[in-house]
Amino acid sequence: MRKLMRFTVGLMAAAVLGFSLYQIGGYLLGYYQSSQMNQRLAEDAVVLLPTQESAPKTDADPAEEENTASTQETYLDETPPLTVDFDVLQQESPDVIAWLYSSDTPINLPVVQGKDNDYYLYHMVNGSENALGTLFADYRNDGHFQDRNTIIYGHNIKNGSMFGTLCNYKKQEYYDEHPVMWLLTRDRNYKVELYAGYVTSSSSEAFGFVQYDEETQALYETAIEQSTFKADVKFHPGDRIVTLSTCSYEFNDARYVLQGKLIPLAN
Repeated sequence: MRKLMRFTVGLMAAAVLGFSLYQIGGYLLGYYQSSQMNQRLAEDAVVLLPTQESAPKTDADPAEEENTASTQETYLDETPPLTVDFDVLQQESPDVIAWLYSSDTPINLPVVQGKDNDYYLYHMVNGSENALGTLFADYRNDGHFQDRNTIIYGHNIKNGSMFGTLCNYKKQEYYDEHPVMWLLTRDRNYKVELYAGYVTSSSSEAFGFVQYDEETQALYETAIEQSTFKADVKFHPGDRIVTLSTCSYEFNDARYVLQGKLIPLAN
């Protein structure tokens, strides 16, 4: 009887070990497939340009600046550090709406938009199932980054892929090294001046679809108050926000959100 019990226990332990190894193997395969997919897309569709010096900012009259921002969209005369071929990307998937880039980080990735906020949590750009998913915009956004607050979601992956580096913005030093991102679309390119990052809940106002200047300003001010780093980014009427969101683990359903001012480029 004891031999039978030992045999049974050993068999169960072997089964558990085998299942665990199977899961680990599947996850490692997912890492590899995701990495290969995004690397191939970057090689086929993205060209990084030589680093250029940005033109120095000049001080403007605040009243004049506010009036200009509220009456018409202004464009920053600056060149993004990369070019993107959206014909190539959309041959892979018509759901691709943008490319997000952060210099010297793993964020050099496509952004898609599906019919819900579930599908691309577990699928790559080409539709293959993968636990790492893909960066995706909220399905309720217009897809052209004209909303007052466009939300982009991504998994917090331990190896730093996807949005695995967002939580690094909990440290001021990391922000100081990476104060901007670049968002390129078929229609328009944008500089993203990051102004706040903070831990919040999945039901936070950070995920709200604000419509008016007063609401957008309130969202900005709330973010500044909670931010884990300090930034000198001014907000004006008509400005738009991009909110990057990933999981954090301070409490159940915690999120780390990184918010930036979306500045359209002239070129």
